[in-house]
Amino acid sequence: MSLPRHHKHHFISSSYAHLLSEVVAQWDISVETLFWGTGVEIDKLNDLSYKISLASFKKVIERTIELTQEEGIGFYAGTQIKISSHGLLGFTVAISKNAYDAIQTINQFVSLQCSFVEFDFKIEQHLAYYTIIYDPSLLNFTDVSDTRSYEFSCIFFLTGFVHLVRFFIPDFKPSIDLQCKYPPYFSRFNKILNTTFEEIRYEQPHTRLIAPAEFLDRPLSMSDPLTSEKFKLLCQKELDELVATQDILYRVKRLIDDPTEGLLSIDQVAQKLNLTKRTLQRMLQEKAVSFQSLYDDVRKQKARKLLLNPLITKEEVAKKLGYSSTSSFNRAYKRWENE
Repeated sequence: MSLPRHHKHHFISSSYAHLLSEVVAQWDISVETLFWGTGVEIDKLNDLSYKISLASFKKVIERTIELTQEEGIGFYAGTQIKISSHGLLGFTVAISKNAYDAIQTINQFVSLQCSFVEFDFKIEQHLAYYTIIYDPSLLNFTDVSDTRSYEFSCIFFLTGFVHLVRFFIPDFKPSIDLQCKYPPYFSRFNKILNTTFEEIRYEQPHTRLIAPAEFLDRPLSMSDPLTSEKFKLLCQKELDELVATQDILYRVKRLIDDPTEGLLSIDQVAQKLNLTKRTLQRMLQEKAVSFQSLYDDVRKQKARKLLLNPLITKEEVAKKLGYSSTSSFNRAYKRWENE
Protein backbone atom coordinates (compact mmCIF):
# COMPACT_ATOMS: atom_id res chain seq x y z
CA MET A 1 0.00 0.00 0.00
CA SER A 2 2.76 2.44 0.85
CA LEU A 3 6.46 2.84 0.26
CA PRO A 4 8.83 0.68 2.33
CA ARG A 5 9.68 2.36 5.62
CA HIS A 6 13.24 1.15 6.12
CA HIS A 7 15.97 3.69 5.35
CA LYS A 8 13.49 5.94 3.60
CA HIS A 9 13.36 9.68 3.33
CA HIS A 10 9.84 10.53 4.49
CA PHE A 11 7.87 13.17 2.62
CA ILE A 12 4.48 14.84 2.40
CA SER A 13 2.81 16.61 -0.51
CA SER A 14 3.68 20.29 -0.70
CA SER A 15 0.01 21.06 -1.39
CA TYR A 16 -0.60 21.07 2.37
CA ALA A 17 2.21 23.55 2.95
CA HIS A 18 0.79 25.67 0.14
CA LEU A 19 -2.61 25.65 1.86
CA LEU A 20 -0.98 26.77 5.10
CA SER A 21 0.58 29.72 3.29
CA GLU A 22 -2.91 30.79 2.23
CA VAL A 23 -4.22 30.44 5.79
CA VAL A 24 -1.45 32.49 7.43
CA ALA A 25 -1.94 35.23 4.83
CA GLN A 26 -4.87 36.25 7.08
CA TRP A 27 -2.19 37.32 9.57
CA ASP A 28 -0.39 39.32 6.82
CA ILE A 29 2.43 36.77 6.78
CA SER A 30 4.12 36.41 3.40
CA VAL A 31 5.06 33.14 1.75
CA GLU A 32 8.74 34.09 1.99
CA THR A 33 8.47 34.73 5.73
CA LEU A 34 6.55 31.51 6.42
CA PHE A 35 8.95 29.20 4.61
CA TRP A 36 12.20 30.92 5.60
CA GLY A 37 14.63 28.35 6.97
CA THR A 38 12.28 25.39 6.43
CA GLY A 39 13.88 23.95 3.30
CA VAL A 40 10.68 24.42 1.27
CA GLU A 41 11.38 25.67 -2.26
CA ILE A 42 8.80 28.40 -2.85
CA ASP A 43 9.11 28.34 -6.63
CA LYS A 44 8.01 24.69 -6.65
CA LEU A 45 4.85 25.08 -4.56
CA ASN A 46 2.61 25.15 -7.63
CA ASP A 47 4.13 21.90 -8.89
CA LEU A 48 1.61 19.15 -8.03
CA SER A 49 4.38 16.56 -7.89
CA TYR A 50 6.59 18.50 -5.46
CA LYS A 51 7.15 16.73 -2.14
CA ILE A 52 8.72 18.17 1.00
CA SER A 53 10.48 16.24 3.72
CA LEU A 54 8.81 15.38 7.01
CA ALA A 55 11.48 17.46 8.75
CA SER A 56 10.58 20.46 6.58
CA PHE A 57 6.86 20.00 7.25
CA LYS A 58 7.50 20.00 11.01
CA LYS A 59 9.48 23.23 10.60
CA VAL A 60 6.58 24.75 8.65
CA ILE A 61 4.20 23.84 11.48
CA GLU A 62 6.55 25.41 14.03
CA ARG A 63 6.91 28.56 11.90
CA THR A 64 3.14 28.77 11.43
CA ILE A 65 2.49 28.64 15.18
CA GLU A 66 5.40 30.98 15.98
CA LEU A 67 4.40 33.64 13.44
CA THR A 68 0.65 33.59 14.09
CA GLN A 69 1.01 33.08 17.85
CA GLU A 70 -1.92 30.71 17.49
CA GLU A 71 -1.46 27.16 18.81
CA GLY A 72 -4.82 26.23 17.31
CA ILE A 73 -3.89 27.18 13.75
CA GLY A 74 -4.75 23.61 12.72
CA PHE A 75 -8.43 24.42 13.29
CA TYR A 76 -8.24 27.31 10.84
CA ALA A 77 -6.39 25.18 8.28
CA GLY A 78 -8.63 22.13 8.66
CA THR A 79 -11.72 24.06 7.61
CA GLN A 80 -9.89 25.26 4.48
CA ILE A 81 -8.90 21.85 3.08
CA LYS A 82 -10.32 21.25 -0.37
CA ILE A 83 -10.60 18.14 -2.53
CA SER A 84 -7.83 19.57 -4.70
CA SER A 85 -5.54 19.76 -1.64
CA HIS A 86 -5.19 15.99 -1.89
CA GLY A 87 -4.15 16.05 -5.55
CA LEU A 88 -5.23 13.33 -7.95
CA LEU A 89 -6.10 11.10 -5.00
CA GLY A 90 -8.64 13.64 -3.76
CA PHE A 91 -10.52 13.71 -7.07
CA THR A 92 -10.40 9.92 -7.37
CA VAL A 93 -11.89 9.48 -3.90
CA ALA A 94 -14.57 12.13 -4.50
CA ILE A 95 -16.11 10.20 -7.40
CA SER A 96 -15.96 6.77 -5.74
CA LYS A 97 -19.03 4.55 -5.79
CA ASN A 98 -19.62 4.81 -2.03
CA ALA A 99 -17.85 5.56 1.24
CA TYR A 100 -16.41 2.05 1.49
CA ASP A 101 -14.87 2.28 -1.99
CA ALA A 102 -13.51 5.73 -1.12
CA ILE A 103 -11.77 4.37 1.98
CA GLN A 104 -10.23 1.50 0.05
CA THR A 105 -8.90 3.97 -2.52
CA ILE A 106 -7.35 6.13 0.20
CA ASN A 107 -5.72 3.06 1.74
CA GLN A 108 -4.28 2.00 -1.60
CA PHE A 109 -2.85 5.34 -2.66
CA VAL A 110 -2.22 7.37 0.52
CA SER A 111 1.53 7.22 -0.12
CA LEU A 112 1.02 9.52 -3.11
CA GLN A 113 0.41 12.29 -0.57
CA CYS A 114 2.32 11.14 2.50
CA SER A 115 4.96 8.44 2.97
CA PHE A 116 4.89 8.05 6.74
CA VAL A 117 1.32 6.96 7.46
CA GLU A 118 -0.81 3.95 6.66
CA PHE A 119 -4.42 3.19 7.55
CA ASP A 120 -5.98 0.17 9.17
CA PHE A 121 -9.69 -0.25 8.52
CA LYS A 122 -11.94 -2.74 10.28
CA ILE A 123 -15.57 -3.26 11.28
CA GLU A 124 -16.55 -4.58 14.71
CA GLN A 125 -20.06 -4.76 16.18
CA HIS A 126 -21.58 -2.35 13.67
CA LEU A 127 -18.81 0.22 14.14
CA ALA A 128 -16.15 1.14 11.58
CA TYR A 129 -12.68 1.87 12.96
CA TYR A 130 -10.24 3.83 10.81
CA THR A 131 -6.83 3.85 12.49
CA ILE A 132 -3.86 5.98 11.48
CA ILE A 133 -0.62 4.01 11.71
CA TYR A 134 2.77 5.69 11.69
CA ASP A 135 6.32 4.75 12.53
CA PRO A 136 6.60 5.30 16.34
CA SER A 137 10.21 6.43 15.92
CA LEU A 138 8.92 9.53 14.13
CA LEU A 139 6.95 10.83 17.11
CA ASN A 140 8.04 11.46 20.69
CA PHE A 141 5.30 12.78 22.98
CA THR A 142 7.90 14.02 25.47
CA ASP A 143 9.17 16.41 22.79
CA VAL A 144 7.21 19.68 22.58
CA SER A 145 7.82 20.08 18.86
CA ASP A 146 6.64 16.54 18.08
CA THR A 147 3.55 16.95 20.26
CA ARG A 148 2.68 20.21 18.53
CA SER A 149 3.11 18.56 15.14
CA TYR A 150 0.86 15.69 16.20
CA GLU A 151 -1.87 17.98 17.57
CA PHE A 152 -1.74 20.19 14.50
CA SER A 153 -1.80 17.28 12.05
CA CYS A 154 -4.70 15.53 13.80
CA ILE A 155 -6.85 18.65 13.80
CA PHE A 156 -5.77 19.73 10.32
CA PHE A 157 -6.32 16.41 8.58
CA LEU A 158 -9.11 14.83 10.66
CA THR A 159 -11.23 17.97 10.82
CA GLY A 160 -10.57 18.51 7.14
CA PHE A 161 -11.51 14.90 6.38
CA VAL A 162 -14.85 15.17 8.18
CA HIS A 163 -15.72 18.47 6.51
CA LEU A 164 -14.97 17.01 3.06
CA VAL A 165 -17.02 13.87 3.76
CA ARG A 166 -19.97 16.07 4.69
CA PHE A 167 -20.13 17.36 1.13
CA PHE A 168 -21.25 13.84 0.24
CA ILE A 169 -22.73 12.55 3.53
CA PRO A 170 -24.10 15.62 5.39
CA ASP A 171 -24.83 13.86 8.69
CA PHE A 172 -21.39 12.22 9.02
CA LYS A 173 -20.17 12.80 12.59
CA PRO A 174 -17.56 10.31 13.83
CA SER A 175 -15.88 10.02 17.21
CA ILE A 176 -12.09 10.22 17.43
CA ASP A 177 -9.38 8.79 19.66
CA LEU A 178 -6.22 10.88 20.11
CA GLN A 179 -2.96 9.74 21.68
CA CYS A 180 -2.02 13.13 23.13
CA LYS A 181 -3.15 14.67 26.40
CA TYR A 182 -5.95 17.24 26.26
CA PRO A 183 -4.40 20.48 24.96
CA PRO A 184 -5.85 23.42 26.98
CA TYR A 185 -6.12 25.64 23.91
CA PHE A 186 -8.67 23.18 22.44
CA SER A 187 -11.23 24.79 24.76
CA ARG A 188 -11.24 27.88 22.52
CA PHE A 189 -12.41 25.71 19.62
CA ASN A 190 -15.16 23.74 21.34
CA LYS A 191 -17.70 24.86 18.74
CA ILE A 192 -15.69 23.28 15.90
CA LEU A 193 -14.92 20.16 17.93
CA ASN A 194 -18.51 19.63 19.10
CA THR A 195 -20.02 20.10 15.66
CA THR A 196 -17.38 17.96 13.93
CA PHE A 197 -17.02 14.99 16.28
CA GLU A 198 -19.50 12.98 18.32
CA GLU A 199 -16.93 12.35 21.04
CA ILE A 200 -13.21 12.92 21.57
CA ARG A 201 -11.10 10.66 23.79
CA TYR A 202 -7.57 11.61 24.76
CA GLU A 203 -4.49 9.58 25.81
CA GLN A 204 -5.71 6.58 23.82
CA PRO A 205 -3.44 3.82 22.45
CA HIS A 206 -4.34 4.68 18.84
CA THR A 207 -5.27 7.64 16.67
CA ARG A 208 -8.49 6.73 14.89
CA LEU A 209 -11.92 7.70 13.61
CA ILE A 210 -14.93 5.70 14.75
CA ALA A 211 -18.34 5.80 13.04
CA PRO A 212 -21.42 3.61 12.52
CA ALA A 213 -20.64 1.09 9.79
CA GLU A 214 -23.93 1.77 8.03
CA PHE A 215 -22.51 4.91 6.39
CA LEU A 216 -20.12 2.78 4.32
CA ASP A 217 -22.78 1.73 1.82
CA ARG A 218 -24.00 5.24 1.16
CA PRO A 219 -23.43 6.43 -2.41
CA LEU A 220 -21.45 9.64 -2.80
CA SER A 221 -23.21 12.59 -4.44
CA MET A 222 -20.46 12.91 -7.09
CA SER A 223 -20.23 9.16 -7.68
CA ASP A 224 -18.85 8.21 -11.10
CA PRO A 225 -17.51 4.65 -10.77
CA LEU A 226 -16.34 4.35 -14.38
CA THR A 227 -14.26 7.53 -14.27
CA SER A 228 -13.07 6.60 -10.78
CA GLU A 229 -11.57 3.36 -12.15
CA LYS A 230 -9.78 5.35 -14.85
CA PHE A 231 -8.43 7.73 -12.20
CA LYS A 232 -7.21 4.77 -10.14
CA LEU A 233 -5.08 3.70 -13.11
CA LEU A 234 -3.57 7.20 -13.17
CA CYS A 235 -2.97 6.99 -9.41
CA GLN A 236 -1.20 3.66 -9.87
CA LYS A 237 0.97 5.10 -12.62
CA GLU A 238 1.87 8.07 -10.42
CA LEU A 239 2.61 5.73 -7.51
CA ASP A 240 4.85 3.52 -9.67
CA GLU A 241 6.81 6.58 -10.77
CA LEU A 242 7.09 7.76 -7.18
CA VAL A 243 8.40 4.39 -6.00
CA ALA A 244 10.96 4.42 -8.81
CA THR A 245 12.02 7.95 -7.85
CA GLN A 246 12.39 7.09 -4.19
CA ASP A 247 14.29 3.94 -5.10
CA ILE A 248 16.94 5.63 -7.24
CA LEU A 249 17.37 8.51 -4.78
CA TYR A 250 17.70 6.08 -1.89
CA ARG A 251 20.25 3.95 -3.74
CA VAL A 252 22.34 6.94 -4.79
CA LYS A 253 22.39 8.44 -1.28
CA ARG A 254 23.34 5.08 0.22
CA LEU A 255 26.20 4.68 -2.25
CA ILE A 256 27.59 8.19 -1.81
CA ASP A 257 28.69 7.40 1.75
CA ASP A 258 30.86 4.33 1.27
CA PRO A 259 31.99 2.75 4.59
CA THR A 260 35.52 2.10 3.29
CA GLU A 261 36.11 4.69 0.57
CA GLY A 262 34.34 7.64 2.17
CA LEU A 263 32.24 10.07 0.12
CA LEU A 264 32.09 9.05 -3.54
CA SER A 265 31.91 11.18 -6.67
CA ILE A 266 29.19 10.88 -9.30
CA ASP A 267 31.55 8.86 -11.50
CA GLN A 268 32.16 6.36 -8.69
CA VAL A 269 28.46 6.08 -7.82
CA ALA A 270 27.52 5.60 -11.49
CA GLN A 271 30.10 2.83 -11.78
CA LYS A 272 28.65 1.01 -8.75
CA LEU A 273 25.19 1.27 -10.32
CA ASN A 274 26.55 -0.07 -13.63
CA LEU A 275 25.48 3.17 -15.32
CA THR A 276 27.33 5.82 -17.26
CA LYS A 277 27.71 9.20 -15.60
CA ARG A 278 25.47 10.75 -18.27
CA THR A 279 22.72 8.16 -17.74
CA LEU A 280 22.73 8.72 -13.97
CA GLN A 281 22.60 12.48 -14.47
CA ARG A 282 19.65 12.10 -16.82
CA MET A 283 17.79 9.84 -14.37
CA LEU A 284 18.25 12.34 -11.57
CA GLN A 285 17.34 15.25 -13.83
CA GLU A 286 14.06 13.52 -14.68
CA LYS A 287 13.31 13.54 -10.94
CA ALA A 288 14.24 17.23 -10.66
CA VAL A 289 17.16 16.36 -8.36
CA SER A 290 20.87 16.94 -8.89
CA PHE A 291 23.67 14.66 -7.74
CA GLN A 292 25.24 17.62 -5.97
CA SER A 293 22.12 18.21 -3.83
CA LEU A 294 22.10 14.53 -2.79
CA TYR A 295 25.83 14.68 -2.10
CA ASP A 296 25.37 17.80 0.05
CA ASP A 297 22.55 16.13 2.01
CA VAL A 298 24.68 13.08 2.72
CA ARG A 299 27.70 15.19 3.70
CA LYS A 300 25.54 17.32 6.02
CA GLN A 301 24.10 14.25 7.76
CA LYS A 302 27.53 12.68 8.10
CA ALA A 303 28.99 15.90 9.51
CA ARG A 304 26.36 16.07 12.22
CA LYS A 305 26.99 12.45 13.20
CA LEU A 306 30.74 12.92 13.33
CA LEU A 307 30.44 16.06 15.45
CA LEU A 308 28.61 14.07 18.10
CA ASN A 309 31.86 12.26 18.79
CA PRO A 310 33.84 14.37 21.30
CA LEU A 311 37.07 12.60 20.31
CA ILE A 312 37.00 13.94 16.74
CA THR A 313 38.19 17.49 16.05
CA LYS A 314 36.62 19.81 13.50
CA GLU A 315 39.83 19.60 11.48
CA GLU A 316 39.43 15.81 11.24
CA VAL A 317 35.74 16.14 10.33
CA ALA A 318 36.57 18.63 7.58
CA LYS A 319 39.19 16.26 6.18
CA LYS A 320 36.87 13.22 6.28
CA LEU A 321 34.20 15.21 4.41
CA GLY A 322 36.56 16.39 1.71
CA TYR A 323 36.75 20.09 2.59
CA SER A 324 39.90 21.92 1.55
CA SER A 325 40.15 23.65 4.93
CA THR A 326 38.49 23.87 8.33
CA SER A 327 37.25 27.38 7.52
CA SER A 328 35.43 26.05 4.45
CA PHE A 329 33.75 23.43 6.61
CA ASN A 330 32.83 26.03 9.24
CA ARG A 331 31.13 28.19 6.61
CA ALA A 332 29.16 25.21 5.31
CA TYR A 333 28.16 24.21 8.83
CA LYS A 334 26.87 27.70 9.64
CA ARG A 335 24.83 27.61 6.45
CA TRP A 336 23.25 24.28 7.44
CA GLU A 337 22.37 25.63 10.86
CA ASN A 338 20.40 28.46 9.23
CA GLU A 339 18.43 26.17 6.93
